[in-house]
Amino acid sequence: MEKGKLVKISYEGYVDENLFDTTNEELAKEKGIFNPNMVYGPVTISAGEKMLIPGLDGAIMEMNVGEERELDLTAENAFGKRDPSQVKIVPMKEFKKHKVNPIPGMPVNIDNKIGKVVSANGGRILVDFNHELAGKDLKYKLKIEEVVEAPEAIALEVAKLFIPRISEEDLKITIDGENVTLDLPENTAFMQNLQMVKMGISNELIKRLEAKKVSFIDNFVKKEEKTE
Repeated sequence: MEKGKLVKISYEGYVDENLFDTTNEELAKEKGIFNPNMVYGPVTISAGEKMLIPGLDGAIMEMNVGEERELDLTAENAFGKRDPSQVKIVPMKEFKKHKVNPIPGMPVNIDNKIGKVVSANGGRILVDFNHELAGKDLKYKLKIEEVVEAPEAIALEVAKLFIPRISEEDLKITIDGENVTLDLPENTAFMQNLQMVKMGISNELIKRLEAKKVSFIDNFVKKEEKTE
């Protein structure tokens, strides 16, 4: 696989023979790990550009479209070894600031670092900032579904990388020579950091499509008044 190509992949991830992640919605429901906040189906990634854990990233570079592999990944090639220095004591006042009562097992976000409360004794809260799968050997089933090559498809998949829940039906894309226009649905106007999202999309499209100009149209639709 050529580095930087947009490819769609599907996968299943197992730890200790238990499924913990999948792109297959039905399998997720069957195994009791379905998350209604997840978008299921093949995911698009940029090959070889560290969007995945090292073992998957490396395997994709060796695979072709339609190929499937079963991979045994050591912790080093997955989410890394456990780092004892990432288990830290956090003062209770940090939790009180956010009106949170820490209990063991609770996920927390402190200074933009995700961790899990290990213990809570008095004013000393022990938080583990290691990834929950750090130190674990994993198994994956991986398939390359397709390489995204058509310009309109590239523009759509790039937009979905930055706005995961946007769909083809909600987004109109026009490519006129070196100009790309994305006609956005109304709900994107309320996204956090929307200007940064637009900048990210623009930079990717300028690089991938050699576009000279990327434009965005924000739509606001008049709501019909309810009649009694």
